[in-house]
Amino acid sequence: MCLDFANTNDWHASEHPVETLHSYTELVEWGKKAGIINDEDAEALIRLEANQHEPGAEVYHRAIETREAIFRIFARRYAGLPVAREDLAKLNSVVREARAHRELAPDVDGFTWKWADDVDPKNLVLWTVALSAATLLTSERSSRVRVCEDDRGCGALFIDMSKNHSRRWCSMESCGNRAKAHRHYSRVKVEASKGLPGSPSAEA
Repeated sequence: MCLDFANTNDWHASEHPVETLHSYTELVEWGKKAGIINDEDAEALIRLEANQHEPGAEVYHRAIETREAIFRIFARRYAGLPVAREDLAKLNSVVREARAHRELAPDVDGFTWKWADDVDPKNLVLWTVALSAATLLTSERSSRVRVCEDDRGCGALFIDMSKNHSRRWCSMESCGNRAKAHRHYSRVKVEASKGLPGSPSAEA
């Protein structure tokens, strides 16, 4: 979930990222689609925001700041670089806040964590994403998090589940195919410049 949230900023590794979440309302809508907030709470939060009874601007800005910190943390790990202390501190602050609103509850197989009954739903997207990032960073799958290597700066984060851990692009249908086509074009161009058999210049 935290990677999906990080990817709400398209072309994250480029000089001109494209924001897809422009307001607290859109943040809530994303949370509803992700299954974090139920329909009733989402409608109530959007209604409060529209009436300006409880503006969500602060929550929205914190969510965007946390998203960028999460992206930089995983991107730097993938690049083999040390994580910035400021980014980890920002994520930790939200994680501590979220955990303070969690409690144990009986479950079919024993016990599970759940949100406290009196939790304010306006922070649920931010808190859930932060906990997701903390869980992923402390799991074995953390080493499989990749950044799309598209040379235009796609920057999408994903978990490489391939057998040989060699996946380089967010999708073969988009960035992967483009990269393959670019390599083919470059190879043909080099062969043509050298006059190799099968190249346009050699045949001429």
